[in-house]
Amino acid sequence: MSRKRIALACAAVAVGVGSVVLPVAANAGEEDSALGAACRVADRSTVWWASGEVLLTNKGDRPVRDWTAEFDVSQGQVTLDNPWAYELRQDGKHVTIKPIADRADVAAGGNRPVKVGINPAGKGMPEITGCRVNGASGNGGDTGTTPAVPADSGSFAKDHTAVHLMWKPPAGGAEIVRYEVFQNGKQLKTVKDTMTDIERLAPATRYTFKVRAVRSDGRTTGFSKDIVLTTLAAPGQDKAKPVIPADLEATASGPYQAALRWRAATDDVAVTGYRIYRNGAKVQEADAKATSATVSGLTASTAHRFKVTAVDASGKESDPTREAQVTTTAAPDGTGTAAPGDFAATTAVKQDGGVTQHYLNLTWSVPQGVGQITTYQVHLNGKPAQTFMWGAGDPVLPVPTVKGSREVLVGSHPGSTYTVKIRARLGDGTWGAFSRELTVRTAG
Repeated sequence: MSRKRIALACAAVAVGVGSVVLPVAANAGEEDSALGAACRVADRSTVWWASGEVLLTNKGDRPVRDWTAEFDVSQGQVTLDNPWAYELRQDGKHVTIKPIADRADVAAGGNRPVKVGINPAGKGMPEITGCRVNGASGNGGDTGTTPAVPADSGSFAKDHTAVHLMWKPPAGGAEIVRYEVFQNGKQLKTVKDTMTDIERLAPATRYTFKVRAVRSDGRTTGFSKDIVLTTLAAPGQDKAKPVIPADLEATASGPYQAALRWRAATDDVAVTGYRIYRNGAKVQEADAKATSATVSGLTASTAHRFKVTAVDASGKESDPTREAQVTTTAAPDGTGTAAPGDFAATTAVKQDGGVTQHYLNLTWSVPQGVGQITTYQVHLNGKPAQTFMWGAGDPVLPVPTVKGSREVLVGSHPGSTYTVKIRARLGDGTWGAFSRELTVRTAG
């Protein structure tokens, strides 16, 4: 019996998921598996939306139908770009993806990209780690960012003179022999564990740390992202809460977001950040150096009330600023949303490994006046089926500005009827309205 080898990798999302369906597919567990894993999110991702990809590679001579891919995400809700072909379950930070029936075979000697979207809700850039397929992790591939680096896992300030650093090892953790810890750009210490205390620090002071790993062959990984911590104020040092930030201003920057500006607050020790409130509820935070912020996800043609507070090293929060009110502008279509126009759908067929596959060719007009649109989501029969993304990956696809078009695989079943509609992710990260819904029938 031949031996199948499936490799799992995560890479930046660029194009729609392809599909290969061949007869006599092997099921997971029928043959020994040699698995490799390497994961990353798209370089152009943001703290409001990130894209990733799980790439399955089959080095055997038979297609594989029954597989289970798993990974962990540092933060955010994960969604599938093509739930027509896959099912996804998320339990906390752990994500499991499986194929639906015969819609996602991994062709012999081929590969299959599974694209995902991640909504971090403004809490930071997400990271994907622990990629594996059918229960086994990779052999030498990277997990986390590329190149594989240590990742902060909950570092915190212990008191007014010490902080506790914690990090996750990069891929190939068994090969790591030590870690080098840097403070404000200078190497501070070398440790063998994935945590350490940094002591003899100044109270109420902001510090930046980085960590890199040293492998058994002497090679070092890249640095982790900055781990920024502020020590607590010394006992009796921070007696007052910060002074209120001054001169808060709010202006509408389109139908779905507002721009805020204020003058920096002061404190008897140090201001460590700001909190932004909309209509009485905290919606986001800003760092100590910020004097402006953009609040997204607003409703068009609606009045919004904002306040800002300052926070110091001991956690004291200032009184709020005076309230600043702004009314977002109307959406271009006058409905408070923005839908793709001139939506049209035709059917087509292609031969794929001896199987006739049916496709929908979609075209639409790009909504205007709502920021750059790089992502569209297609719904088939009332359910999300596939998400298209432009402007990321290799090669980079040019972002459509006037007319958009894309191809959607619907399967190998002739004479099937589908309803189809499409919507855009607007420039502020929110979904716009759906296009008109069309009914189409595949040939046969």
